[in-house]
Amino acid sequence: MINGELTKPFEAAKGLRQGDPISPFLFAIAMEYLSKLLKGLKHAKEYRFHPRCGKLDITHLSFADDLLIFARGDSKSVSTLHACFMQFSAASGLLANPIKSAIYFGGVA
Repeated sequence: MINGELTKPFEAAKGLRQGDPISPFLFAIAMEYLSKLLKGLKHAKEYRFHPRCGKLDITHLSFADDLLIFARGDSKSVSTLHACFMQFSAASGLLANPIKSAIYFGGVA
């Protein structure tokens, strides 16, 4: 019904309604895949750990819908991270929202 008049029915192609109880579970499944990709960076020659995270083998931390990634600021490590995100994006169809994202560099020329 649109504006009080009956219309032809249509089929929903994809998506969930806001507040759908299954939504957090689907999000957790997608983030698990991203987490596995980021953990795999440990074995990439081009990727270098953040100096304070290497001994602990920490590449990232996630909580709810926040993700913190720790790496050196050299171009090879950043390019490797970008390739990891592009692989995730190609598989899931999800993209990071640049408006809600931030990058912090320290000690990088």
